Amino acid sequence: MSSSESTIHVACAADADYVQPMATMLRSLFANADPIRAIRVHALDGGIGEQDKAKIAESCGQRGSIHWIQASDSRFPGAPLWGRMPVSTYYKLLIADRLPMELDKVVWLDCDMVVLGDVSRLWDHDLAGRHALAAQDAVVPQVSSGSGVAAWQELGLPATASYFNAGVMMINLALWRRDRVALRALEYVRAHRDRVCFLDQEGLNAVLAGLWGELDPRWNHNVSIPTPSTRGRSGAEGDPWIVHYAGNLKPWRQGVRKPSDGLYFHYLDQTPWKGSRPAWSPVAALVTLYERSGARKVLYPLEEWVMRGVRSMSRRSVASD
Repeated sequence: MSSSESTIHVACAADADYVQPMATMLRSLFANADPIRAIRVHALDGGIGEQDKAKIAESCGQRGSIHWIQASDSRFPGAPLWGRMPVSTYYKLLIADRLPMELDKVVWLDCDMVVLGDVSRLWDHDLAGRHALAAQDAVVPQVSSGSGVAAWQELGLPATASYFNAGVMMINLALWRRDRVALRALEYVRAHRDRVCFLDQEGLNAVLAGLWGELDPRWNHNVSIPTPSTRGRSGAEGDPWIVHYAGNLKPWRQGVRKPSDGLYFHYLDQTPWKGSRPAWSPVAALVTLYERSGARKVLYPLEEWVMRGVRSMSRRSVASD
């Protein structure tokens, strides 16, 4: 079967707090995908109610199908967490084992995104023997960067090795299974639980250094930073294909009004949650003013310093059953 005739397989995960973002991401995915391509969604379920599952399926429309996979926290005891990070951040490490064994590749998408490009173009990328394809992280470009791979020196990684953002990945499931990528990533974060920053993402970067291929950064455009993620790199000019609401300022949470929020609410309003908006608050108004004033471009390094303190003071581990 040719790639143009094959079904596109997409995996994602959510718990009960992320049902609306998941529905919004999937609505945008189907709205902008090639209409002749079939899409199969494999959704890891971290405790989503049946009514919400039905609404999420409705958001996918008639073109695709969604397969729910029960996620279990029992795989992650002792794995570190910090702040409001839920254990579901680790669910992407389940997919190689929980997806059908005959499936040898999958597109992974975090739920804090809006997909503006045709996912079939991402699916049709040649993995060329790589374990994954991903975009270099706009905030953490190298393993030796602040918030990169804490143990890069102990692992013998080159300081200049690129660091990827795991929110969008084209995954070679066969190689992940063969090389026990998920287990090794978990072993890394447990061993360095007091130092890791971006949890599962850091674990994957520690394990896959030198084994992944780079995607055009338009496939994962981080709107939380005050400068474009493309940074003028060759071949990266133009509008993003996937908008990623990385960081702490989520459009569905704080009620902050940024220009990029309009994209999120445009697709949210095509789901059963049409019209849903976070409550306005004085804090949200101040953050909106901060965003629009341009001050964030100057103070962003201070934000990063504050977040390091938050991570340090709020560390905890996934409990055993």
